[in-house]
Amino acid sequence: MKSLSQEWLAELNLSPLWRQRGVADEVVAPASLPATQNNHLQGVHNRGYLPHLKAEGGIYFLTFRLADSLPQSALDELERSAPETRSKQIETYLDAGHGECCLRKPEIAQIVIQALKQFEGERYVLHDWVVMPNHVHLVIEPRGAHALSDILHSLKFYTATEANRSLDRHGAFWQHESYDRLIRGQEEFDRCVQYVRQNPVRANLAEAPEQYAFGCAGYVAGRDAGATTGEVVAPASLPALTPDQIAQLDWPQLKQAAATCTACALHAQRTQAVFGVGDEQADWLFVGEAPGAEEDQQGEPFVGQAGKLLDNMLASIELKRGEKAYIANVVKCRPPDNRNPDAAEVLACAPYLDRQIALMQPKLIVALGKVAAVRLLGKDATIASLRGQVLDYHGTPLIITYHPAYLLRSLTDKARAWEDLCFARQTFRGLMNQANATI
Repeated sequence: MKSLSQEWLAELNLSPLWRQRGVADEVVAPASLPATQNNHLQGVHNRGYLPHLKAEGGIYFLTFRLADSLPQSALDELERSAPETRSKQIETYLDAGHGECCLRKPEIAQIVIQALKQFEGERYVLHDWVVMPNHVHLVIEPRGAHALSDILHSLKFYTATEANRSLDRHGAFWQHESYDRLIRGQEEFDRCVQYVRQNPVRANLAEAPEQYAFGCAGYVAGRDAGATTGEVVAPASLPALTPDQIAQLDWPQLKQAAATCTACALHAQRTQAVFGVGDEQADWLFVGEAPGAEEDQQGEPFVGQAGKLLDNMLASIELKRGEKAYIANVVKCRPPDNRNPDAAEVLACAPYLDRQIALMQPKLIVALGKVAAVRLLGKDATIASLRGQVLDYHGTPLIITYHPAYLLRSLTDKARAWEDLCFARQTFRGLMNQANATI
């Protein structure tokens, strides 16, 4: 007699290619299939309510929905329906927009989108995605040791917490159960991608996928004005917070606000905001100018050759990226062609850096380059005239040195930068000695 798991495998037409985890007799895949498919290790993962077929190296069609997305009347009807028609019925109910549809709110949809983008390329590959008013579809490929269940748990936990906080509400945000289907070939992959992409059109939310801001097609089109043929149905970004509002945010809220900020024109072309990296309780704060192309792609300040040089500079004074130091920029979005940010852009982003400093309360700030120096001092001056002094940023000691990118172009100034770092280390030790003496 077949086990229930074996019946599921047979129903999904996966024999003889697939086998269950733990089964001793391995079934050999047909030789005509690619080697990458032959190496998949399959199994049915059952959490007690719905089966989930898992594959190492697999691509999945995944759906998860809001807790109130199906009314009780719909659930009762589904109980009476034939199993083969339930998926279609659920799709119809979801697309009809039942429940509060919190994801219709731009600020809540953006929480989900930013969470999806956070680990894209690291923990998983997103082949396509869409955030509908009351559910989310993904075509997702987990990477390395990252299991689909762990990815989904982390995603739902974080977005539920942030969304409930934003909405000032409590209780379940997502339905506990989700639906995932292992994609078993190119034809099915193409069909799933097309289904996800066309979902806003089928639900009458847009005339074309590119016009729906909360889907992959519209997200890309929103960064490329020439790609859109009509008005975007939902705003792709949020109204800017006021400086007073930003000054009240904690670290998670501040990161989210920066990620969705529209206070200046730089947001329109960013891949992602580059908030900062490091120890949020660090004594040392290093402030640069603006993200470049690599930073815009990776979401971290000072990567590439300038980043390597900065890491070496930190090591020379016994610091390390992520430990005892924090790295940020004057503006969080990349200016076009890697130009310096203009005065309006610096002013628009000022509340975010000010709040980072207020939350961190560093013992010493090191400004890297003229843009950072002018921003923190509030006056124009040359680096040469500012070096070798302990200046002041609202009561916090401030030291000025050259930007690492400038040092890559002007090797003769590396010696001066080394002098500045030694001066910074000497200043910091003096501050610590003074603080210890007053205890």
